[in-house]
Amino acid sequence: MSDRRSEARYKVILPALCWGRHRQNFYAVTDDLSSDGIRFKSSVVPAVDERLTCSIRHAGSLEAIVVRAETSAFAIRVLSADHPLGLVVQSLLSVAKSQNPPPLVTRAFPRIVPEIQDVLVTTEAGSMLPGRVINLSASGVAVSMEEPLDVGTLIVIGRTRAKVARRFDNGIGAAFLSPLHEDAVGPHIVL
Repeated sequence: MSDRRSEARYKVILPALCWGRHRQNFYAVTDDLSSDGIRFKSSVVPAVDERLTCSIRHAGSLEAIVVRAETSAFAIRVLSADHPLGLVVQSLLSVAKSQNPPPLVTRAFPRIVPEIQDVLVTTEAGSMLPGRVINLSASGVAVSMEEPLDVGTLIVIGRTRAKVARRFDNGIGAAFLSPLHEDAVGPHIVL
């Protein structure tokens, strides 16, 4: 565990109780996990090469050796476990995934509500349907419609070509086939 940047690390925070042959019980909290081992934060820092037993919530008891000691932290390499090591790792990775969900998708362009919201939506088949712009950005538009169109339908909103990307109650979200120039998107825009 000497080069921490070379390995994929998974942030996982779980309480643990640790002890050794010549050390009283002490509490620690897991910090992260890699193929090299588990890093803990603790006010008690055992010495490198010290053997410990660590009971970690969701992982069970692990027999380990300390491979690194830092200020208020230490890392262990697991020697054996109460359960098959593959199941222990799978359990810890599952907890790490639940504690660190993927970031929310953020919009690339800000949304605005134009002054003129009434639009005409024309399908490839030539049907013309009235709609009302909920909001729009340089990349797409949300339109309120009585009869929402199917996802994937090619349409023209006003004079702007788009494709239905999502459908919701009483409306659609459409992506423009050619994004609008950001400078053109403002309250006075007319699709």
